[in-house]
Amino acid sequence: QGECEEDDNEKEGAAPKPNAFQSLLPAVRQKIVDGFTQEARDMFEREFDFFDKVTSISGVLFPLPKEERRAGIKRELEKITIPGDDLYLPTATNKLVRGIQLDSGIPLQSAAKVPIMITFNVIDRDGNPNDVMPQACIFKVGDDCRQDVLALQVIALLRDIFEAVGLNLYLFPYGVLPTGPERGIIEVVPNTRSRNQMGETTDGGLLEIFQQDYGPVGSPSFEAARQMFIVSSAGYAVASLLLQPKDRHNGNLLFDSQGRLVHIDFGFILEISPGGNMGFESAHFKLSHEMTQLLDPSGTMKSDTWNQFLRLCVKGYLAGRRHMNGIVTTVQLMVDSGLPCFSRGEPIANLRKRFHPEMNEREAANFMVRTCVDAYNKWTTAGYDLIQYLQQGIEK
Repeated sequence: QGECEEDDNEKEGAAPKPNAFQSLLPAVRQKIVDGFTQEARDMFEREFDFFDKVTSISGVLFPLPKEERRAGIKRELEKITIPGDDLYLPTATNKLVRGIQLDSGIPLQSAAKVPIMITFNVIDRDGNPNDVMPQACIFKVGDDCRQDVLALQVIALLRDIFEAVGLNLYLFPYGVLPTGPERGIIEVVPNTRSRNQMGETTDGGLLEIFQQDYGPVGSPSFEAARQMFIVSSAGYAVASLLLQPKDRHNGNLLFDSQGRLVHIDFGFILEISPGGNMGFESAHFKLSHEMTQLLDPSGTMKSDTWNQFLRLCVKGYLAGRRHMNGIVTTVQLMVDSGLPCFSRGEPIANLRKRFHPEMNEREAANFMVRTCVDAYNKWTTAGYDLIQYLQQGIEK
């Protein structure tokens, strides 16, 4: 369904889709449905119908004035019953839906269509049936989620690579499922708030916020959170170098309750960036001044924590390079999909170049160090003597 064609007006500017493939899809879908047993078909109809109703609330809200939308969501949710106890979250099939939190519906930013966030009560399919947990999902209409899926597939690959070699780097590939043309369901990362939301409670930077939340610098709880921030920042530094996600504003950077950073929203990856591709974000990944305050308390790139961050970035990059072909192939499979990230430049050739296959490991390690230092200098004001620093090397 996610690959099926939009019935009404195609959005302008989208790359033409490979229609021979798409024209087959309705027949393929029908063949799958016809092959279901009666029991499976019953389950399928209830599951799809239920989530279709929830997604469609977005369209009902659009004509409403902003201040009435939240009440509108509740009104629509009250009309929906949960048909059976075997329905599951489409983004996590092991989570069975036990109820909808009627007051949880939140309309998100007012684009052409209104994405909504709704919290379900769920249980683990194989867990204790009395252990009910909240899980929020975002339902989007008018947004192509397939590019997010691609970015998160690469992030999941990197996570598996890091895990396989025992590297302590953190990535969180949350679930995204396109359910139709420009419709999709996105799993909300649990126990997180965006850097934007954190800013609503204080004027301080991350360092101040971490002290508020975890205690003074040097205390065990603060240093544990700083460690979590380091391993996640390094994980996303490697992922960002390869995927080049742009549009990294404070609404797209989440922090979980342990202090870990999670990137969301991959609408601009590879060659494309917002604002007509003017390429403002020139560093390979974002290290803002407030991030470096946590990573590098010395402010001179001489801290143990900064060296630890560098070592993790280097090890992650070297591990990813060993799987270059798998990662490049994963992206290459989608090259004819009409996704915007393939609409300009040489995305595949440039992705391969960012792995620097021509370098040996030592050269590649130095490249990653340079990339980190470059990000540090680009996003912060002080200019450091890069060469002197590189000559000291990171041989630890």
